[in-house]
Amino acid sequence: MIFGGTRVVLAGPIIAALFGMTACGTEAGEEENPQPLSGAQLSKAALSQGDVAGYTIREASPGSKGGSAGASDESCRPIANALDPEAMAYDGRLVERDIWKTPTGSEAADASYRLMLFSTESTAAAEKAVQDLKKAVSSCGSGFEVTLAGEKYKVRQVLLNKSAFGNESVDFSLEYQMGMKRRYVVVSSGASLSIFSASNQLDNAFIAVPDELVDEQKSKLEGEEG
Repeated sequence: MIFGGTRVVLAGPIIAALFGMTACGTEAGEEENPQPLSGAQLSKAALSQGDVAGYTIREASPGSKGGSAGASDESCRPIANALDPEAMAYDGRLVERDIWKTPTGSEAADASYRLMLFSTESTAAAEKAVQDLKKAVSSCGSGFEVTLAGEKYKVRQVLLNKSAFGNESVDFSLEYQMGMKRRYVVVSSGASLSIFSASNQLDNAFIAVPDELVDEQKSKLEGEEG
C-alpha cells in the first residue's frame, strides 16, 4: 500500500486481520437482517411429529381463503390478518400444522391447536406486524365484525393476555357472538411470524397456548435462520 508517497508493506497477519474484520462485519449484518425463509425452509422449520412429547402434529393444507380477511373497523384489520395471514405471507410462503393433545387414558382430544408459520418481507415487517396487532387488540376490545373467506363473523370481545413470550409477541383471546372462544399467540422471529391458536373441544373455554409449543417452534426457526 502507498501512504503519502511512501510504500508500506503490510505483514500477512495484519492483512488477514483487516480482511477478517470486514468478513465479520458482513456476517453480523446478515445475521441482524435474515432473509425471508423459502417455502421449503418453512416446512423444515415448522413443528412436526415427535418434536414435542405428548402432542400429535400433522401437516395441514392452508385454507382457500385467498387472503380475503377484512374488518368492519379498519383499526381492527391486523386482528383479521392474524386469523387469515395469507395476505401477509411474502410470496405465498405459508405452512400450517394441526396439533392435538390427548389426556392420558382418554381417546378424545380435549384441546386442539393450529400453527400458521409464514415469511414476511423482512425482520422490520415482522416486528411491525406484531406492534400493529398489539395496537389493534388494545383498541378493539368491545368487538367488531370480521370477514373470512367471504363469511362474516361477529367478534363479541377481544382480550389482551399477559404474554410470556417477550416483547416480540402478542397473546390475545377472541370471543365470538355464537359463543366460540379462541386464544392466539403471535411471535416474530427474524423475518418469520408464528401464529398459534388454541381451543377446547369439550367445554368451549379459553385455554392457553402451551409454552412448550411456542418455545420449540421459536428454537426450530432460529436454527433454520442460522
